[in-house]
Amino acid sequence: MPRVVMVVNSDFRYDARVQKEAVALSLAGYGVTVFSLAMNIRREQYIMGVRVLNPTTGRMAWFPYKLFYLRAYWQIIRALLREKADVWHGHDLDMLPFVFIAAKLKGGKIVYDSHELWQGYAWPGRGGGWNLMRRLLWKGWLWLEKALAKRCHLIITVNNSCAGEMARSLGVRLPLVLRNCVDPAAAGGFAGGLRETLGLGRGERLVVYIGILQKGRGLEELIKAWAGLPADWHLAFIGQGALEGSLRDLALSAGLENVYFLPPVKAWQLPEFIRGASLGVVLIEDVDLSKHYSLPNKLLEYIAAGVPVLASDLPEIRRLVDEYQVGVFTDPRDSGRIRESLRKLLGDVEKLDTLRQNTVKAGKNLTWRKEAGLLISEYSKITEGGKQEPSPSP
Repeated sequence: MPRVVMVVNSDFRYDARVQKEAVALSLAGYGVTVFSLAMNIRREQYIMGVRVLNPTTGRMAWFPYKLFYLRAYWQIIRALLREKADVWHGHDLDMLPFVFIAAKLKGGKIVYDSHELWQGYAWPGRGGGWNLMRRLLWKGWLWLEKALAKRCHLIITVNNSCAGEMARSLGVRLPLVLRNCVDPAAAGGFAGGLRETLGLGRGERLVVYIGILQKGRGLEELIKAWAGLPADWHLAFIGQGALEGSLRDLALSAGLENVYFLPPVKAWQLPEFIRGASLGVVLIEDVDLSKHYSLPNKLLEYIAAGVPVLASDLPEIRRLVDEYQVGVFTDPRDSGRIRESLRKLLGDVEKLDTLRQNTVKAGKNLTWRKEAGLLISEYSKITEGGKQEPSPSP
């Protein structure tokens, strides 16, 4: 049985993409271990047939630039060197050096799974000032991606736009595109879903946001927009993040009693949990090239749940929304535009019902089962056949 070790700086239980890939490989006969560096349970456990553990003793930031993170680096490398693997699978740029080191010291193939377009990602401007050390560090990471990507046996990314940009900027073959599709929710949902949790009837308008509560997702403008809408319409945030406190304060100061904050829901339960919501919001702000070309998980999760969307007008989002006619667009930075879009759509029962029907149809086509087949096919080339060479462009 071929063995796969994945490394990701997230919590496996809530990371839908990593979870789906790991489970798909496990079901295909691979022995899969995931190093989940943000999971707060340190002991080894099995989740849906996947061995999951966190070898570190503390949380590690993205692209850490402080010396005390070196301890976590050493713990990860030491733990990896205790593993045996045929494939070392690194999720995102910050995990790529670890799987490269493991493959060189222990043998095996390297898979680089890029969830973002890192060469177009404005990381030094996030979470702090543009000081010299952060700028230099980021240039080093981008150089490292270019150097190591050519040594990988398989590169994966999330959509066609990102694949084209990565091939061009990294000088590699066109990466495999695995969209974050989700198999449709069961028709009946399950007891204790979102409407039941909030005590809302089927006829009441319910808008939902799922995901990390952070800047760049139009959340503050959404709450400002909500202040001008009917009091018997409801808005639910499902997730957590640095912005949660200020969003709660904003809702409180506006006197909004119809805005709710719920904790994250495990990835495999999410589509059924939100099924029956009136509308989902995907308000990604166009802050850098990575976000410009993004195809967010939440968009595909809404579709799997049969929930139409109010979305940003960005290329990959527009391509999907237009193709399947599952939503409308608005400006995520303009609360007035957001309010007007919500008022028009939620007030038009016929249009909302048509979008919902289209979304249900789209969910039957945009399934993870199809995407998983692509993953297994490419994996078979680098394990069973063993002929796939590292990935410089032809």
